[in-house]
Amino acid sequence: MARAKGRAGAHTTLIEAAIPVAKLLEKHGRVSRGMIEAGIRARSQAIKVMPLPGGLRITVVSKGSRQELHVYGITLEKARTLLSGTDFVGYNLNLPAA
Repeated sequence: MARAKGRAGAHTTLIEAAIPVAKLLEKHGRVSRGMIEAGIRARSQAIKVMPLPGGLRITVVSKGSRQELHVYGITLEKARTLLSGTDFVGYNLNLPAA
């Protein structure tokens, strides 16, 4: 896996719900910020983690929008530990079974 840390790519905009997620993950791996989709009908904030070849796809959903983050250099177990912290108590966390 990639060992670089920080932000990847030129896309800099984050939805409000994704800001704490991206900031935390950028400290431990490389985060590529994806496109924002508006008009999402969600009742609460959620984080969904899906393993990809060579990285993770993390989808952050808020009450009106959704954004995908592609994360490199962080394992699924490390993401589980980081996103289970007290900073994300208000989020529904959806992780694949270990």
